[in-house]
Amino acid sequence: MLIMDSCMFITHRFRVLLSLAFALFLGSVVCRAERGVIIDGGGFFSDAAKAEANRQLLDLGVRFKKEVVVETFKAIPAEVSQGVNLQDRAAVNRMFEAWTLQQARQQRVNGIYILLSKEPAHLQVIIGNETQRTLFTTKDRAALIEVMLGKLRTKQPDDALLQGVSVIATAMKSHGIDRAQSSAQNRTAVEKEEPSPWGWVLAAVVGFLVAWLVVGLVRSMFSGGGSAAAPGSGGGFMTSLLGGMFGAAAGMWLYDQFSGRSGYDNDRGDINDAGSTRRDTDYSSSGDSFSDDSGGGDSGGGDSGGGDF
Repeated sequence: MLIMDSCMFITHRFRVLLSLAFALFLGSVVCRAERGVIIDGGGFFSDAAKAEANRQLLDLGVRFKKEVVVETFKAIPAEVSQGVNLQDRAAVNRMFEAWTLQQARQQRVNGIYILLSKEPAHLQVIIGNETQRTLFTTKDRAALIEVMLGKLRTKQPDDALLQGVSVIATAMKSHGIDRAQSSAQNRTAVEKEEPSPWGWVLAAVVGFLVAWLVVGLVRSMFSGGGSAAAPGSGGGFMTSLLGGMFGAAAGMWLYDQFSGRSGYDNDRGDINDAGSTRRDTDYSSSGDSFSDDSGGGDSGGGDSGGGDF
């Protein structure tokens, strides 16, 4: 009876621990899903636009191992705007640049961070250093800002979001394909430029083994190889045939191993890896106002790097 009670107690504890582990796992998945999506505190977008953008951004996150965070605000927090002359456009740009860099570091963004403010009306885009190197360049960011500002200035925030996501997706997919092709070309070039020093030696060994097989076959045919071999005679036709085949197979295996051909088809994971496994440790920032009197162009102070977080 005591043993049964102990087993039931252990089973109950195991179920509780399993439930807790599942709850923690589910919570981490949900939190992660909320990271790379839309945080619309400023009320810029419709539910339909956010749902579609979320779907595309989560897909990009899975495919390229990078996240895109879009965060909006109704106004600048008092601690951010304190001491800043909001009538000075250059000062406002510097304020938004510093603010978005701070936001990206605090959230440990591994990818792209987009900040939108209603008052004052401003768009700022941050790119992580590894993301910029592999999947989304400063030129891509300039195109993203141009598209989004054009729609924001004509009071089309949903289009600004969806077309912005489209620019990001197109750029990442294009750079992912370029990286895969470059990796394949580099591998081919290395193989052509750096032949194995063992190639000629092993080719000669394989040639010798093939000649040995042919000579063995000829000798067996002309010495009555169809009959059984006498004891100690070294074997007849079948013995020579099997020996030659084994020798040729062994020679080809050695050639594959030393010439670098072995496992080539199974060692191409880098070609198919379109994403970047390195996390961003620094950021660059650019943006501009989209108020009615803001005009065009990017006057966000250019690209400026942040420090390590």
